[in-house]
Amino acid sequence: MRQKEYFGFNSISKLKEIIDIESPSKIFLVTGKSSYEKSGAKDKIENILKGNIDYQIFNDFSNNPKYTDLRKGISKFKSEEFDMIIAIGGGSVIDMAKSINILAKQDHPPEKYILKQKKLADKSIPLCAIPTTSGTGSEATHFSVIYYNETKYSLANQNIFPDYVVLDPELTFSLSEYITASTGMDALCQAVESYWSVNSTEKSKKFAEKAIKILLKNINETVNNPGKLNRKKMMLGANYAGKAINISKTTAPHAFSYIVTSKCNVPHGHAVSLFLGEILIHNSELDQNEIVDYRGKEYVRGVVNDINQFFYSLNSKEARDNIYELMINIGLETSLSKLCKDVKVKDLIEGVNQERLKNNPVYINNIREIFNRIIAF
Repeated sequence: MRQKEYFGFNSISKLKEIIDIESPSKIFLVTGKSSYEKSGAKDKIENILKGNIDYQIFNDFSNNPKYTDLRKGISKFKSEEFDMIIAIGGGSVIDMAKSINILAKQDHPPEKYILKQKKLADKSIPLCAIPTTSGTGSEATHFSVIYYNETKYSLANQNIFPDYVVLDPELTFSLSEYITASTGMDALCQAVESYWSVNSTEKSKKFAEKAIKILLKNINETVNNPGKLNRKKMMLGANYAGKAINISKTTAPHAFSYIVTSKCNVPHGHAVSLFLGEILIHNSELDQNEIVDYRGKEYVRGVVNDINQFFYSLNSKEARDNIYELMINIGLETSLSKLCKDVKVKDLIEGVNQERLKNNPVYINNIREIFNRIIAF
């Protein structure tokens, strides 16, 4: 089944149409602890569900879904006969719902699939994803993220892909400046990384370019002077970024970011944005480093030049500086040493995600140097 998408103000009202199509007898509703009510989604969704269909809410999990949280969710899901899942929240909420949906139907314990000791079978029930942030793109991907023993793992399966998506910008109106900034930078990083990924295609690059241009034009204003139009554009840009990484996957900035989130409690979008500029510079140093992308040095050079131009820059150092300036303008700390005061660099180095690192077009043989650049900035 192809994903069915509803976009625009008050598109959450289309949930009734989705429910009519699926005719579920009982819905498993995965929500954030506070965002569900603050976003206005609670009243809108429960007005549709109450009196018409039975449902249970699951929201007992942390912002970056841990394996123990997942086990609780699977246990609750299996305790009754649910035949549809609705996820309403940010990326962690949608990832949790996607993970429960695919793993609850498997024949072996969840960790066997998380650690890739067993292959996922194509088993799931209809899933509707309703994001309340503009940034993670989780509604547009066939991946889900789980932290197991402080290490980030990704599940990948076409049945993880949500069947329905509702993109209602009104649900983002209550977001704080910081969350708007952090999730917006997550989307921007996704789009840039997708554009230079070794797995990129012409299709993914078109999605990525659209995302970059929309997000760069709107993120500053949306953080500092939010309005209906820029909220709508940010949600559209984030969705394009999600569609891009669904094809290409993310690369080095994400690889470095996960351990910073895990060890230093830095929200994901903020953590990944710390590394974007320095990795861009690394990817521009083509004569000093091994090219991983099969399309060769000149292709990578062209991609890097494109990205510099997207940031209105003549070279990658200028683009890096523009990225840091943007972060400062939207209230994001740029110093890793200030964000990770009690954590040693060697502990961060050990946690860099090798799977995502392999998608970077230029080989990184000195991980410590990248961390040192961020600390020194």
